[in-house]
Amino acid sequence: MTLRTKTFAVITGFALIPLVFTISVFLINQHIDLGNSSIEQRFIISRWLEVEFYPAVYQNELNRIKIPDGIEICLVNNMGIVAYSNTSRISTGEFFGLAYPRFYETLRGSDGRTLIESFMLNGRRWHLFMGYGKIPAELEKKKFFILVKALQFTFFIIAVGTVLGSIFVGSILKSVRKLEAAVKKIADGNLDFRLESAGNDEFAMLNASFEKMRQALREEQARKSRFLMAVSHDLKTPLTSIKGYLEAISDGLASDTQAQKKYLGIISDKASVLEERISDLISFAAMETGECRLRKKKIRLRSFLDSLSIIYREDCEIMGKVFLYENSIPGDLEISCDPVLFERALENHFTNSLRYTFDGAEISLRCYPDHASDGIPVIEVADNGDGIDEKDLKYIFEPFYRGSSSRREPGMGLGLSTSMSVFQSHGWSVGVSSAKGKGTVFTILLKPQD
Repeated sequence: MTLRTKTFAVITGFALIPLVFTISVFLINQHIDLGNSSIEQRFIISRWLEVEFYPAVYQNELNRIKIPDGIEICLVNNMGIVAYSNTSRISTGEFFGLAYPRFYETLRGSDGRTLIESFMLNGRRWHLFMGYGKIPAELEKKKFFILVKALQFTFFIIAVGTVLGSIFVGSILKSVRKLEAAVKKIADGNLDFRLESAGNDEFAMLNASFEKMRQALREEQARKSRFLMAVSHDLKTPLTSIKGYLEAISDGLASDTQAQKKYLGIISDKASVLEERISDLISFAAMETGECRLRKKKIRLRSFLDSLSIIYREDCEIMGKVFLYENSIPGDLEISCDPVLFERALENHFTNSLRYTFDGAEISLRCYPDHASDGIPVIEVADNGDGIDEKDLKYIFEPFYRGSSSRREPGMGLGLSTSMSVFQSHGWSVGVSSAKGKGTVFTILLKPQD
């Protein structure tokens, strides 16, 4: 049951309970007084006729009718003959046309009441003439019994409404307290808990969304930890080397000019590595924070990739790899992009394939229209190398993450993360599929921005 339904039920219940109670008290207050007003009398008499008298007439069992004291009845058929009478003044079998004045004059005293009704029986019209004074006590008892039942029903509605209202309000308060406790834990920095989301109301959906947020925050916290560890490690390594060689020179270990040149050369190389890594960090930070402005222009995608394929083919020949190129998109197809960043992002993927494949491996660059997505261009950079471990696959686009097979390789693990930032800044998407021993495929969907 949704929160809206619960709230509506509670509001309706609390609005209906006093209304039902008020109406019931009013009716009981009106009818419990045995003052016998004309309206009350007609109501009770009509009820008795409906429940007891007419069913006996239709079943031709008039003799079994028990007529309460104080009520005189005369039942006349369509011929005007009295078929039934419980008064001594009119006998059964008389012609009622002559008897009616005597009957009416007898019953129309100051306290007397009369009731004349007609009804159909076996296709013929019958007439009922009734006279009565004060309502008989036995009928009043029946009236009182009905009112007691009405009062019982009223209290039943009140009880049910109160119970349901308590359950619904309790459920809402329980969900609110549960969510409040979860918010307090996160505010205190505690992300190591799980927020259960039972049911299908809005609070359950809110709890599920909150749980996803908690998991995302926990992942982000772990990502930041890995980020800081990677940065400290990758910056500390060249700094440690620089410091070591400077101490060696200071301690006189490089006593001759040739040794000093050697040490200073190593220091220079380490400083260049440090400078390159800081530059990569600055570039990555610029992409992540959106401070890197795209310089977009229209380019013909086929010509752009044809030019890159020439460079990639030469690199593969130097590294002893086989390069395959396939481009089936129209030559006049244009896309809007920053060519420099686009080329750099594709080069990151190509360089990864070049670095982590064996001699003689195949590296391919393919571009084709995706007919399932209205002909949107798709670029694939693939290889048939060793592939990526399943445990590493979900982390490869994280900054500073390097899989178990690449930890000894140079670099800071920013290439794929930077590439993803470039593609996403263009409104494109990138995916990866890999299997151990079967290679890796990166797929970039160049979906045009709105």
